[in-house]
Amino acid sequence: MLKNKKYPKISIIILTLNEEGYLKECLKSIRKQNYPQERIEIVVVDNGSKDNSIRVAESYGAKVYVNEKGDIYQNWVIALHKITGDFVYMVDQDIQLRGKYFFQKMTKPLLEDRRIMASFTRKYPKNDQHWVTRFISYHPAQCDPLYEFLIPQVEDSFLKKKNGYILCKFELGKVPPFGRQFYRVEYFKKTSSWSLKRVFDNDLVVRAIKSGYSLFAYVPKAGLYHYHAKNLRHLLYKRVRNLNMHYFPNNKSTKYRWLDTGNRRGIFKLILWIIYANLFFPAAIRGFIRFIKYKDKVMLMEPIITITVTDFVLWSFVKDRRGREIVISSLKTLFQKGIVKSKGAFGS
Repeated sequence: MLKNKKYPKISIIILTLNEEGYLKECLKSIRKQNYPQERIEIVVVDNGSKDNSIRVAESYGAKVYVNEKGDIYQNWVIALHKITGDFVYMVDQDIQLRGKYFFQKMTKPLLEDRRIMASFTRKYPKNDQHWVTRFISYHPAQCDPLYEFLIPQVEDSFLKKKNGYILCKFELGKVPPFGRQFYRVEYFKKTSSWSLKRVFDNDLVVRAIKSGYSLFAYVPKAGLYHYHAKNLRHLLYKRVRNLNMHYFPNNKSTKYRWLDTGNRRGIFKLILWIIYANLFFPAAIRGFIRFIKYKDKVMLMEPIITITVTDFVLWSFVKDRRGREIVISSLKTLFQKGIVKSKGAFGS
């Protein structure tokens, strides 16, 4: 790979907060890559860690900046304007790169085809993950069954299979939830995202498309291990945290939509899912089929995760004033004639 070619400089962005153990493993996975380490730049923005996260980051040669008062969306921007690489990749502190040739695999399509805006890969399950995380990691974007039902499938964007990757074309309204992209910085700076004060990963993809960059490359063999949830309770906490931190306050401004609740089709789709999830047995059958397919007993927990996540997210909408307003707006749309767009949509 990359024989007789100049290795492009790669910038890795990591946001940190009190997870020195995960961070150390993340940095190890970067530093063990069979890629010239002098061509890898690591930029860390810490949100005020009380543990040794900053010291760990510095020990692995990262450039560290501290912004205790900022939120995750502001800290992404701080990091983006500190990088000096040809390509940039944003990872969470609890992510590990898979294998030793991750960067070669991810840069290959970008070096071969200058039309491509960014490359992206999938999540993989790993035996040392909690069963909840291992379960959702069988989905390429690490979605639980609720989100898997709502989102566009990555296969729908495929244009042509290449050597080591698949060329994809993303269309507005049909973008699969792969916000973690390996961006070509030259093109990224030409999008509206570069001048924002707060950025959201899936919105970056939408803004790239609106700026004329719709070609992406799916590199499934690269792969990530994301230690997303420590248990089922932690997964539910993260789902509700995302509602409170991102969806409810940014509902009117966010560009990426999981589901448009402003039209009848979207509402009926959501109602259908709620019925399916609470019947329990259909999800149990699907879980058993997936158990046979993957030969992993965590698949048998499908009905538990399906009903728990669905009802917990639904309850979070009902008990929050902002959520109730969206539900009421959706019900009004349901009983109106025709398809009427509303301001509400089920975001990330």
